[in-house]
Order: sequence, then C-alpha cells, then structure tokens
Amino acid sequence: MVHQRPLALPAPQGEHSHHIRGAAVKWVASIGLSTMTALSIFYAVNWQPLTHLPELAKARVEHEHVQWTPLNRVSPWFQKALIATEDRSFYTNWGISFQGIARAAWVDLQTGQFTQGGSTITQQLIRNLMLSPVKTIPRKVSGILLSLMATDLYSKQQILTMYMNEVYLGDHAYGVGQAAQSYFGVPASQLTLPEAALLAGLPQAPSAYDPLVNFKLAKQRQWEVLNSMVHDHMITLQQALHAYQAPLPLKSPRQSA
Repeated sequence: MVHQRPLALPAPQGEHSHHIRGAAVKWVASIGLSTMTALSIFYAVNWQPLTHLPELAKARVEHEHVQWTPLNRVSPWFQKALIATEDRSFYTNWGISFQGIARAAWVDLQTGQFTQGGSTITQQLIRNLMLSPVKTIPRKVSGILLSLMATDLYSKQQILTMYMNEVYLGDHAYGVGQAAQSYFGVPASQLTLPEAALLAGLPQAPSAYDPLVNFKLAKQRQWEVLNSMVHDHMITLQQALHAYQAPLPLKSPRQSA
C-alpha cells in the first residue's frame, strides 16, 4: 500500500496579506531611510558653501567691474516689476514654486527635453552662482534643495539684493545698477516705471529682448511685464497703458523699427 504525503494546506488569506504588508512596510522604510541619509549628506556637504553665497555674488560683480547696489538704492518700480514677472510669490514661497516645477516637468515630459525652467528668483540665483549650466535632472534636484536651504539661511531682502546685482540684463550689463546706466544713463534709484518694466523683462532672454538691438520685441516684453503688474494689483491698467506709451530715453541709437 502506497502512502501519500498529505498536501500542505494553503496559508490563511489573512496571514498572506500580513506578509505582503510587512514587506511593503520594510520597503518603504528602507526607501525613507536611504532618502533621509542622502538628504543629510547633501545638507552637510553644501551648507558651508551656501554660507558664502553673498561673497560669490559680490565676486561676480567685481569680476564684471560693477559697483554693488544696495536694495535701498534700487527703484521700487524695478523691484515690483521684477517680482511680478520672475517670481510673483517671492515673498511667500520657500524658494521654490511647486506649481512652476510641476508645469516645467509636464512640458519636459511632453517634449523629451529640459526646455522649461519653472525657476523662482532664488532658484535662478543658486543656478547662476553655484550650479553648472548643463540642464540635467541631478542639477535640477540640487537647485531645488539648495533653494530651500538658501531660504532658511537668508532673508528675502538679501536674496533679492544678490539676484538684482548679479543677473545679466543684456548689452554687457550685469545687475540693475549697470543696466540702468548702460541703457538710460541714470542710477538704479531713478528708474521710472516704463524703464523698470523694460529692464525687468530682460532676464528671460537678455539678447532677444535687448532694446538697443530689437526695440519692437523689447516693447512687447515690456507690455507683458506691465500686464503682470496689473494682474498682481501693483499698478492700474491706466498706469500700465501710460507707461507703455511713454518715450524711453535710451542712450544708444541702435533701435530697430
């Protein structure tokens, strides 16, 4: 007589689910621990260099033979115009814009290229002074993390001052001080609303919007800035129209029709 081994009974459904949940918890915990470790290392490596951000900004200015311009010597019109067009949530965000990052990521996925920036003023400052110009995913992640750290380390006034002094505004002009002199022959404190709106539109594409090369395109960009200021209730529509129609006393005659 042949004796057959009894078949093993299947594990109860509840026990099987318990094993799956346990494995999932371990996996999530492992990922979380690895992420926290990576963030801790990133923080430790980059915190000290980030404390030298003002020196990096001033070194950029000195390299371009430009005089540093304090925030209280910059026209309020330029400050408002710059924030309206470059980072409207500047004073309330954490150095990054979740909406901008999501929008940029969606466009990048659709095009298969890193075409969108979605950058705040803080991210642009970090990118200009601390990161490689090559667009990669690690660089974007580093930019986000460094911007969060910079927001914790510096005041909004400090960040805005650094950015306004080192940003390239076309026509070989770095910073609002040099740009105000280069385009209009006035100190940054005397920029009018029309002049400020024109300069604030330049960071997006300094060469393309250079009013000394392409006045028509520069005026289109100026209107976009003015319209953003209206949208953010910084000026009225009447003020925007008046500023757009006002003559611009550009120093150079190289205006195109």
